[in-house]
Amino acid sequence: MDSDNLINQFLKLFPEFHDCYIEHLELNQEFLGHVFFGDEVATYVDGLLRKNDDKEQIEKFFNFFEWMATQTSLYIVQVLSTTILYDLGGHTDILQKAQCYMKLHTKRLSQKIEDLHSGKYFS
Repeated sequence: MDSDNLINQFLKLFPEFHDCYIEHLELNQEFLGHVFFGDEVATYVDGLLRKNDDKEQIEKFFNFFEWMATQTSLYIVQVLSTTILYDLGGHTDILQKAQCYMKLHTKRLSQKIEDLHSGKYFS
C-alpha cells in the first residue's frame, strides 16, 4: 500500500518522528498521510528553514522529498505537492530558502504548484 510505503520510508530516515506517528495513529485510528505530513513534517521543515542553521538536516528532508517526487504513486506525489510544497509556497521567504535545497523533480513540482496558485493556467 502506498501510504505504508511512504511512512515506512520516512520513519527509516527520521526515526525521531516515531512517537509523533504513534500519537497520530492513536488519534486518527489510521495513518492519514496528508494530515501527518502537514501537521508534523511540513511544520518541522518550515521551522528548520526559518532558522536555516541545520543545513544537513534540511538537505536530508529535501533528499526525501526528491524521493517522493520521483515515485510512481500518485498518492505519494500528492502528499508532497498538496501538503508540503503547497505549504512552503505560502511563504515567499521560506520558499526561496527551500528552493536552494530542492532537487530537480521537487523543484519542477514546486513550480507547477506555484504556477497553479498564480493563476497561470487560468489566463
